[in-house]
Amino acid sequence: MNRQKITTRPLKELHAQRLRGEVTTEQLLQSAAECDAAFPGHPMVAWRVPELMQSAGRLTADPRGALFGLPVSVKDLFDLAGAPTTCGSPFFASTRPVPTEDAGYVKRWRASGVVFTGKTHLNEFAYGITGENKWFGDCWVPGFPDRLTGGSSSGAAATVAAGAACLALGTDTGGSLRVPAAMCGLVSIRQSLDFAEHDGAFPLAQSFDTVGWLQRHLSEVRWVAHALHPEIQPVETPASPRLGWVRGSFLEGMSPEVASAVTEFDTLLRQAGAAVDAVDAPGWEGAVKLFVPIQAGDAARNHASYLVHHREEYDPALLERFALGAAVTPEQLKGLRAEREAFRSDSVEALFEGRDFLLVPAAPVVRLGVGEDHRNTRPRLLRYTAPASLGGLPVLTVPWVKNGVPSGGFQVLARRGDDARLWAFADWLAARWT
Repeated sequence: MNRQKITTRPLKELHAQRLRGEVTTEQLLQSAAECDAAFPGHPMVAWRVPELMQSAGRLTADPRGALFGLPVSVKDLFDLAGAPTTCGSPFFASTRPVPTEDAGYVKRWRASGVVFTGKTHLNEFAYGITGENKWFGDCWVPGFPDRLTGGSSSGAAATVAAGAACLALGTDTGGSLRVPAAMCGLVSIRQSLDFAEHDGAFPLAQSFDTVGWLQRHLSEVRWVAHALHPEIQPVETPASPRLGWVRGSFLEGMSPEVASAVTEFDTLLRQAGAAVDAVDAPGWEGAVKLFVPIQAGDAARNHASYLVHHREEYDPALLERFALGAAVTPEQLKGLRAEREAFRSDSVEALFEGRDFLLVPAAPVVRLGVGEDHRNTRPRLLRYTAPASLGGLPVLTVPWVKNGVPSGGFQVLARRGDDARLWAFADWLAARWT
């Protein structure tokens, strides 16, 4: 058995093999370590668990569990007991003791029996969407050194793409799981706003912060989700789900490659039996202008005390965003939040009338070039991701891979709180498309 490839296999296959004694947790951990080492100098992992092989002997969860023994990486803004939390910052870890307790969401994963391999690279304080980091280097797609992973869950995506982890914990405020999934050819789940635990995770913008994960196989989204959330009752997806493609002026700036993928994916969905129509989304082109100041206002408050002593240790790009947020008065912020609620009700929830899910490209491009000027990339990407963030929606990212090359992806948006139905749709789609 080639250990180098074990961690890229389907999780259900690994589970069955482990129960039969054909694969051990130690082999999985060894494979993850070898895949990590296969990319020397890659910044995907910020901190590695010492004596990783010994972790397998300390597992206390039910060994028959679906996720037991799987190597899993953790975005480095979640607290992991015994590990420093850097948040991709050169100073943050020194401002507090090394955590002795896991973040709440990390506890949920640990209870399932996974083995944590380390903490992963991210845009500084998760305030970015490209995978670049002034202090720790830029994160590129394993196997494609000319392509950035996207961010801010950059190292999370890279570890799964490399096989250095079977699954990766991440966060998504304005696209931080969705964009890396699309750029790296992975599946991601962004949960509904306030769906899962946020304690012990340093916030970017509480108005929009969500948690979730990245994985390889669409057919195993529900497998993972219900292993993590056994309290959620499984639901079925209709035999002919009603899907609405968001079209029109909102999709300005879409590259020809993405437009072609939309056409192909649309054909696939119709052939699979879905009822598909086009949706006008009035107001969505203005979502970024509403999202950005609310996000900046939250972020400026979260960093106010740190800026007193560490201002020169921030990337100047972040200082500009904090300044924007600090300039938003409480009265203005109150008005922006009221606009956000109106947008959620009138421009997002209304679109689900007569439909189960909405479809939107995950990004207007299929790649982000290493070393290119990305000063205008953030608003271009946020245009496609901000509406779901404003709505607090759960989102499944479906990757689009052509000839083995990541070529973008698609967001499947569900109503807020309809996470279980979204997981079920992943099963529906995988059964007709793999």
